[in-house]
This record gives sequence, C-alpha cells and structure tokens, in this order.
Amino acid sequence: MQVDVVGSVNVDLVLRVDDLPAPGETVMAVDFARMPGGKGANQAAAAARMEAATRLLAAVGDDEAGVWMREQLAQAGVDVSAVAPRPGLPTGAAHIAVDARGENQIIVLPGANHALGPVTPLEDALVVLAQNEVPVESIASAFAETAALRLLNAAPAEPTALAIFGLVDVLIVNEHELARYAAVAGITGADEAALAHGLLMRGQGAPRLAVVVTLGARGCLAVWRDRQVAVPAFPVVPLDTIGAGDCFCGALAALLAGGSDLASALPMANAAAALCTQARGAVPAMPARAAVEAFMTTSGQ
Repeated sequence: MQVDVVGSVNVDLVLRVDDLPAPGETVMAVDFARMPGGKGANQAAAAARMEAATRLLAAVGDDEAGVWMREQLAQAGVDVSAVAPRPGLPTGAAHIAVDARGENQIIVLPGANHALGPVTPLEDALVVLAQNEVPVESIASAFAETAALRLLNAAPAEPTALAIFGLVDVLIVNEHELARYAAVAGITGADEAALAHGLLMRGQGAPRLAVVVTLGARGCLAVWRDRQVAVPAFPVVPLDTIGAGDCFCGALAALLAGGSDLASALPMANAAAALCTQARGAVPAMPARAAVEAFMTTSGQ
C-alpha cells in the first residue's frame, strides 16, 4: 500500500479576513496563522492519514522553515527521508487570504520547489502522485521510472504539463483547469464530460486511463474512453476550503494503492475532502481514515 508523492512543500501564511480584497483594495485581517502546506505536502499527509505508507519526494530550503516542515510532515505520518534541503534557497511559501465564507486567494513563492530535479520512486510504490507545483521535468522523471499507477493533479494549470499527459494514467483537474487544458487542446463549447473525453482521445499525448474532474460542492466526475460516472459531494457548510482538493487527491491515491478501483474509491475521496473543509488549514485538516468512514456512515451515502 505504498504511495510516493512527488510535489511541493510550502509554509502557509494564512490571513483571515471578512471579505477577500478586490484588485487595488486593502482589507484588515482578523487572524493570522503559520501552517504546513504545499500541494505535495498536503496530498502526502492526506494519503498517510488514510493509512497508506506514504513517502514524499520534495525539496525544501536550508532554513528554519525547511526543518519545521519536515517535522510537521513526520508528525502527520509521512516518510520525509526524500525531502532534501537545497542550499541557498528558501523553503516555498504560500500567502493565503481566507474570507468568512471559507473561500480563499493564494499567492505562492516556489523557492526550493523549483530546484527539485530528477526523482525516482520506490520500487514497491503502487501509486505515484504528482502536482504542477514542481518542475515538469521532475514529474516526468518519476513517471518514466515507475511501474506504479501514475496520478497527476495538473494544478495549477500549466500548458507545459501537456507534454507529460502521455505518461499519466489518471489525470485529476478541477473544472477551471480542465477548461484551460481543453482550450490548449483545441476543444471548446462543451460540458465537463465532453472536455474530459476530448483530452482522453488526443492520442499518444493523452492520459492513459481516465480523467477525474473535481467539481467542489457538485462532487466529482470520472471519465473513461467508454463510460463516465458522476459522484455527488457530501453536503457540508465549509469552515475553510484550503487543501480540500489536495485531500481528495491524497485520499484517492491511498485508496487506489489499497486495491480499490477508481469508481469505488471516489465516494470516500469525496468524503475525505468534505471533512477537510471542517477544520482550518491544509496539513492539519487532513482527516484520519476512521473519521472518514464514520462520516460516510452517518451521512448515509
């Protein structure tokens, strides 16, 4: 049940506001917190909390923030033996504003994340999960060197990521990222299912198995070449949406590594993401598997 995550490590600097600022507007914060984050760190923590043996392949700075992030991830159950310091570079940082409705705005300073370089997953990895906050060359090296199931959360949307879609088994995007990639692929004016199917049918440069589209409060959609399935979300009132998408990806990776097929894993991944919105922050909000299972039982889905 080994999951290797190739991805970013950031210190999240979270400012809570009543309303997110409009362009050119200054607003006053009501609270501030320093939390562990980064899409790679978030997804690794989510997979570990879902009881997968999880290793993170990442880079941090040779600074206090890098030491702190390794400590925080180890406490979350993540193997940090492949989280390496990069001399002279700062650990990545994300400046996050969260409003009273749980919506957020995020600005990321990549720092050491952009110096990750080539990485090699463990031979016993069953799933390798990556995201676009590290160089595409690092992801390509990991995917080319593994026989594991390869998941790419292609976020944020980067046109250069199209070059490695042919190495991906399951592509995970939200509706906005899907529209960006579909536009690059020359597909416009259709719904999410048609756009996802269009990406799958692009030939050798297409994801090999499926595209999963996360739709927030609408749940998620999985599209294969010959079928599709929509899975509803678990209705919750979000306290904080930071990390919910990452929670979905990490939970899905853990479930697939544990032997679940994609269609049957989606409801529990949705449940994990819903629970994540009920706590503040990213890494600290990733729910334990037992809590997810109990939530599914009480929710009746």
